[in-house]
Amino acid sequence: MAIRPWGSPFFRLVRENASVFERLPPELHQALVRAYIAGASSQGAALPVLDRLVEPWSDEVGQHAFYRQIAQADERYSDEIQSRYGSIDIPVVVCWGDEDAWIPWQRGKELAALIPGARFERIAGAGHLVQEDAPEVLTRLLVELLATDD
Repeated sequence: MAIRPWGSPFFRLVRENASVFERLPPELHQALVRAYIAGASSQGAALPVLDRLVEPWSDEVGQHAFYRQIAQADERYSDEIQSRYGSIDIPVVVCWGDEDAWIPWQRGKELAALIPGARFERIAGAGHLVQEDAPEVLTRLLVELLATDD
């Protein structure tokens, strides 16, 4: 996340208790990760996509890495750059799914407000995985941005 506070309630729970989650039995870990990632799509990710997103976290190494990456999340990195968003002088569009269950769309609007001239696009029917839920809309917005003469 580019502005604080970070993460969903689940993300914060894992960050505060990563060592407990790392000890989950493999079947429970896999079910949890699968449900967590599936929740990022408002429409339900297609099974092949969901399988690809879950696969890196499925073995013992992946299990530890999944929780370690969350435990290492530190808002100080956002703090280091957040005050500099006002100096961005290139065209920016912040795209956010209006059904994002991980991070509410209002956070995207807050981010866009910190960047001069940034456009905020709330994408109907999309969750956190906008690229999966609304690829046509996202592609159109990105093409429009890249075609900007500013």
